[in-house]
Amino acid sequence: MATLRSDIIIPEIFTPYLLEETTKRDAFLASGVVQPMAELNATEDGGDYINVPFYAANLASTFEVLTDSSSLTPGKITADKQRAAVVHRGNAFESRDLAAMAAGSDPMAAIGQKLASYIANERQKDLLSCCAGVFGAVADTSGAAFAGLAVDGGSGDTPTDLGPRQIVKAKSLLGDQGEKLSTIVLHPSVYYSLMERRAIDFIYDDNGAADTAASQGSTANAFGQVQVPSFMGLRVIVSSDVQTTGSGASTKYASYLFTPGAIGSGEQMALRTERDRDILAKSDALSFDLHYVYQPMGTRFAEVPNPTPAQLSTVGNWTKVYETNNIGIARITSTSNLD
Repeated sequence: MATLRSDIIIPEIFTPYLLEETTKRDAFLASGVVQPMAELNATEDGGDYINVPFYAANLASTFEVLTDSSSLTPGKITADKQRAAVVHRGNAFESRDLAAMAAGSDPMAAIGQKLASYIANERQKDLLSCCAGVFGAVADTSGAAFAGLAVDGGSGDTPTDLGPRQIVKAKSLLGDQGEKLSTIVLHPSVYYSLMERRAIDFIYDDNGAADTAASQGSTANAFGQVQVPSFMGLRVIVSSDVQTTGSGASTKYASYLFTPGAIGSGEQMALRTERDRDILAKSDALSFDLHYVYQPMGTRFAEVPNPTPAQLSTVGNWTKVYETNNIGIARITSTSNLD
């Protein structure tokens, strides 16, 4: 039987499909950078923020020398809390019958097919806004929560084409945790600059199981498998929403490196879709809303309810509460030889 428009748009059918497809298209979730956390889930009737208390990672003392003339001095463990803000997002799309007749196809069905990618991309923008907020403007980390985890002019590294030296430097900033970095997010200009230099490897992923075969610098896909790009052993995510500054040959690009679980996620309410028919306008409308949390682990967000992307990107809204070595994100500022 042919699929009817009503089959696609009925919320009881469409919402589970949309949720599944959005999850599939979330590159940050697929890579393990984003990990859902029960602690970041909020109840539907509760608040603009989620507080996550924690104890300091390490005990702040050293061994004492035992003697028979003195007693041990008891130490203590300190506690703090992370704070995440719940963001509320949504949108609606409409299709008129006359437009469908003129196009010879169903615009609402096309909207439904594209909506999962749209939602995944919009959520990704919020995530990258959080990254911009904890690091500051490209090549300017003044006052930023994660200023000590940036490889740029401020750290004495004049931005150049991305290469092994910057990756190693970024790992060193995390100390003995540096080898846990597993994923890098690149702007397309940086990614294709690396491809031109044959610095991108491709691992072929067959039904989610990565094979060991790699083709250095080649986009060939002889076996019909999904290609997962990597650079210096890091899984690559490519996004045009990564921060940039300047123009032309002076453009500088941010690249973010993550450990697994560097971003925690939660939700206050699951994705909802609703459909409406306006019989007077002869149109169909589809709306959706979602209420979620992205939390760069080890941070406390300011008391700014339902922050906009601009507010998520504001340096002054973020405070680092973890020790630096326990933060799972680093940033490199580089150029591209394609400019």
